Parts: sequence; structure tokens; C-alpha cells
Amino acid sequence: MGWIIGTFAACFIIYLVVDAEKVARQNRAAEAARAAEMTAAEADRLRKHQLAQLNILQQITSLGEQSLQLFESMPGQLVEGEEALNQAEADFAEGAFAPFWDSIEKVAGSLGRFDEAVRQMSSNSIRYSTLAKTFEGKPPEFPVARKSASKLTVGTATAERMKAIVRKAQRNFQFATIYEHRKTNKILVAGFTNLAQALDQMTSRITSSIDDLGGRIEAMASSLDGVASNLYDLSNSSLEQSNNQYRDLAQHLSGHAVREKKVLQMLDNIQRHRRPSIFLDAS
Repeated sequence: MGWIIGTFAACFIIYLVVDAEKVARQNRAAEAARAAEMTAAEADRLRKHQLAQLNILQQITSLGEQSLQLFESMPGQLVEGEEALNQAEADFAEGAFAPFWDSIEKVAGSLGRFDEAVRQMSSNSIRYSTLAKTFEGKPPEFPVARKSASKLTVGTATAERMKAIVRKAQRNFQFATIYEHRKTNKILVAGFTNLAQALDQMTSRITSSIDDLGGRIEAMASSLDGVASNLYDLSNSSLEQSNNQYRDLAQHLSGHAVREKKVLQMLDNIQRHRRPSIFLDAS
């Protein structure tokens, strides 16, 4: 009888050991499964985060490209304005009353588009700054520097030239009579109701727009310098290493400085070669 009890006890102990090992294996398997799930979830979270960061970078790059294109359009707008002013002076000398005011309207349109471009760049810089602060890396610089924005005052000089020519024409009875009939003409320039308002406010509006843009670019640069110093450089991050799109964007951004410099040279040429107006004594 004793050996039966002993055998039963031995079998029971073996059963307990085997069951414990089975439970341990199950626990280890469960832990491994949980660890795998956590690793997969973490990898998925990281992947989504990297894609979100790339999306932010793409938006930043798009805003920068749009702003640079606006900057590149400005010399052309000023050239159009200067050429129309040259024509206005010729019209005045020939006593061509209606063509003179046609030319002046063309100048107002060119300067109005110039001002719209400056204002759009300012709006872009606000959005650019907001996005850059959420980017976990050193964001690319805004493609138009503060000193470059200041160079846009070349447009103010064109507006002043227009103002002087108009002032001279208004002193002539025949030209002034035509103006009285046309000053309320609606013009397709944002921010101005009619020709008279555009002629009266163009210089101050352009000056204000340029000052606002320069101030925003300067404030953005200071703000992003502070943010970037606390973040890592994306060029050393896994996002750069794992995504060719970043390299494509970086290559695209590398050409911004060359394009900005070309615009500055064009603005310098406009300033240097602007025809001395025969009406500047009327200001």
C-alpha cells in the first residue's frame, strides 16, 4: 500500500513540474507576442511620425518655392511699370490726353500686382514660420532674406515716379479734364477701388507692405534660430536615411540662393537704368 501512495505522490509531483513548465512556456510565448506587438506598434508609430514630418517639410518647401516665384516675378512687374511710365512721358509731350491716362492705368496695374506679390509673400512667411516650429529638425531658411526684402523699395521709387508724372499732368487743364472723367474708373487691382485711390495711396501701400514683409522675415529668422537650437539636424536622422524624398527636397532648396541673387541683380539693374524723369521737379 505504501508503494502505491509513493508512486502516486511521485506522479503528482511530476505532473506539477510539467504543468508549471507548460504555464511558463505559455507565459513566455505571451510575453514574446506582446513584445512583438509593441515593437510593431512602435515601428508603425515611428513610421507615421516620420511621414508627418516629411509632410510638414514638403509644405514648408512648397511655401518657400511659391514665395521665391513671387519674388522672381517682381522685377518684371517693375519693368512693365517703368516702360509704361516712359510711354506716359511721351504721351504727355505729344499732348495725347487719353493715351497718357491709359499708360498711367497700366503703371497702376503693374504696381498693384507688385504690391499683391509682396503681401502674399508676407502671408506665406507667417504660415512658413508656424510649420517650421513643428518640424523636428533644422528647417530650411525662408528663401528671401531680410536684406533682399529691403531691396524691393525699388518699387517705391517707381510709384514715386508715377506720382510725380501724374502731378505734373494734373497741372495741365486738358490732361486734368480727362483725369476728372477717368479717376473713378474701376481698376483690377486688389485693395484699390478706382484709379484715383490707387494713384493717391500706391506709394504708402507699397512701403507699408515691404516694411511688414521685412519685419516678419526678421522675426521668423530669430524665432526659428531659437527653435532649431533645441532640435536635432534632420540630415542625421532616420528620416533622411530612409526617405529619398528628403534628399530630393534638399537638392531643390540648394538652388534658392542662386535664384534670389539673380532677382537682386535684376532689381539693381532697374534702379541703375531707370530713366531720369522730366517730371521729378513736380514732386
